Amino acid sequence: MIASERRLYILRAIHERGVINLKEVAQAVGTSEATIRRDLEKLERESKLVRVQGGAARSGDAGDLLGMSELAMQSKVQINQAEKAAVAAAAAQNVQDGDTVFLDCGTSIAALGRLLLPRPVQIVTYSTLILAHAGNPRAELVVIGGQYNAHQNMFTGLLAEQMLRNFRFQHAFIGCYGMSVAEGKCFDLDMASTNMKLIAMERAAHRYLLVDDSKLEKKGFYTLADLSGFDKIYTTGPKSHMKLPGNFQIV
Repeated sequence: MIASERRLYILRAIHERGVINLKEVAQAVGTSEATIRRDLEKLERESKLVRVQGGAARSGDAGDLLGMSELAMQSKVQINQAEKAAVAAAAAQNVQDGDTVFLDCGTSIAALGRLLLPRPVQIVTYSTLILAHAGNPRAELVVIGGQYNAHQNMFTGLLAEQMLRNFRFQHAFIGCYGMSVAEGKCFDLDMASTNMKLIAMERAAHRYLLVDDSKLEKKGFYTLADLSGFDKIYTTGPKSHMKLPGNFQIV
């Protein structure tokens, strides 16, 4: 496939999906990842897409995907506050005093953190949003260190993953970039946070997914998990025509 055909394929794929994965595109067109990377660089210079970690996105979606526009993480805390609070309140009912819980990154999980920090529980997290709300908590709070990602307010990397493997949890509360009920999957945007979530889920007796309805039928770069792998999925009112699996709880 010549360069012009590859780039047309890339643009069509981004138009259809919103985001594309570099490795998958290279496999689809039968060329090297280095060649596709150069194609993405050229298309970005022409303002036809924006490169993100592991692939590319539509120009109009890039701010949201990277957390660098008005929907940056600190601003997103202010969005859908009532929905996030309702989801958090429902999820918090699973936790008993003395439990050890894992709290993922993200604003819905941060809302749950605010409810659990005043309680006599053990909290392990890699999210600096949880730390920002800690004050003088009654909870025993452990913040996993590692490579700091300022855009997503979290610590990740090999050191963080190694530390996380030392813990076991009664409950792991997970967030995601989006989910597809039709495919039975939830998705994330980058490998680093996906790895942290998967490790925590492996170490937990019970797993819960917290999402507001803005995440429904929204896909990211990486498949995080099957929706059936969660004990309960807490969300706010989905589209009325959508048939939901039995582990969904509408709040």
